[in-house]
Amino acid sequence: MKTDLKPLLHPVPIVLIGTTIKDQVNYTTIGDVAIAGMNPALIMISLHADHLTTEGLLEHGLFSVNTPDTSMLSKVDYCGMVSGRDVDKSSLFETIYDLEKTPYINNAVFSLICKVENSMQVEHRIIFVAKVLKTIVRDDLYTNDTILYNNISTILYGLNNSYYDTGKVIGTGYKEGKNL
Repeated sequence: MKTDLKPLLHPVPIVLIGTTIKDQVNYTTIGDVAIAGMNPALIMISLHADHLTTEGLLEHGLFSVNTPDTSMLSKVDYCGMVSGRDVDKSSLFETIYDLEKTPYINNAVFSLICKVENSMQVEHRIIFVAKVLKTIVRDDLYTNDTILYNNISTILYGLNNSYYDTGKVIGTGYKEGKNL
């Protein structure tokens, strides 16, 4: 058996965090995101303490989590390669504002409008726990009060530095184990 110090989970969802810093919109790519609860709806994200996005979260406490589709891959990768301190990334996506001018990406698969509830620093990382205030689903992925999950194609990341697309349905939660 091979052992390593990586926090190996595969695949990792890739999202874009939308913030406003000094009235400037910034998007940054992260894979350090997780659902932390359903009721209340909570998420956790982890950012480097020196990132511009971290500054925006600490300044405003409001941000968006945008799940891009695979057609956005080049822009998503670019947002993770360059700093908002050096490059204006606001024009890469059509931005819409919600709740106190919180920027989110029009045509993202999902966008979550979030409010920081708590944070803690571990070495050079700041982990934010946030309440989801609003969920926005792209129009073509929602019909008759149902999200069309089979039509979703999001970007996933492997710790081998490769991007992946979402896969096919292989079972249903809380049903597959009934045979045991």
